[in-house]
Amino acid sequence: MIDYPRTYFGWSATSPADYADPESGLVVHYNGPATHLDDHAECVSYWKSTRDHHVNGRDWADIGYSFGVSVGGDVFEGRGLYRYQAAQGTRSGNAGYYSVTLMIGEGERPTDAQVDGVRRLRAWLTSEHGVSGRVLGHRDFVSTSCPGSVLYALVEDGSFTQPPGTAPGSGDEMLGLKVGDSGSRVTLLQQMLKYAGASLPKYGVDGSYGQETSDALLWVRRQMGSSATDGDTVTSYALAQLHAQLARHQSAGG
Repeated sequence: MIDYPRTYFGWSATSPADYADPESGLVVHYNGPATHLDDHAECVSYWKSTRDHHVNGRDWADIGYSFGVSVGGDVFEGRGLYRYQAAQGTRSGNAGYYSVTLMIGEGERPTDAQVDGVRRLRAWLTSEHGVSGRVLGHRDFVSTSCPGSVLYALVEDGSFTQPPGTAPGSGDEMLGLKVGDSGSRVTLLQQMLKYAGASLPKYGVDGSYGQETSDALLWVRRQMGSSATDGDTVTSYALAQLHAQLARHQSAGG
C-alpha cells in the first residue's frame, strides 16, 4: 500500500541498509523544527533532502526512516520493509520496530489525512506483514522531544490505532480548554480526569471548567512530574500528561 515507492524519488528499488524483520510495531516521529509544507511537491523535496542529510550529512546507509507520511496523507517509502532502522535510537528499537515520520514539526498539527495515512500504513503492516499493531513514539526509546507533544498525545490516546477511514477526531478535542469554559468537551475532560485517578469530589462531571477541574488537572500533571503551578488551561503538554497518567492508572488496575 505504499503510495510512492523509492524509485519515484530516483533511489534504488531496495534500500542498502542491513536486513531486519521488525515485528514489534510502529514508531511515530516528526521533523523537529516546523516544516511549513503545503503540497505534494514540497513534501517530495523534503523527503529527498532528508535522505541527502542522513546519507551525506550523517554518513548513514540510507534515509533513517522506514516510511514518511506527507501532509496530503500519502505514504512515502524510505528504507521500506525488512530493513534495520536508524531512527529509534537503540539497537533493539531499530531492529524490532518500523518507523514513520509525519512531515511536520513543532507547533504544527497533523492533517486528518496524515493521521489516516499512519492508520493505513499500520493496517497494511499488521495484515500483510505480520507486524504487531502496537504504536509508540520516539521518546518511548530515548530521551527526546520527538514526536512532539501533539503527536505523542495521539500515540497515547490510540488515535493512530483506529481503523483507516475512521471519522476525524484526532483525540485532542480538549486542547485549549480553560477555566470558565463549559459544554461537552469539558465533560469529556472531566471524565478522563476521573479515569486517570483524579478526584472531582464536590461537583463531579458537570461540564463546567471551574477550580475543582483545574485542581484535578494539576494533580494529574504533578503525577507525571510536571512543575506546573495550575491546571487552568489544557495545553498540549497537559493533554499529553493526562493521556500518559490515564494509561498508567489503567495499567495499574485503576
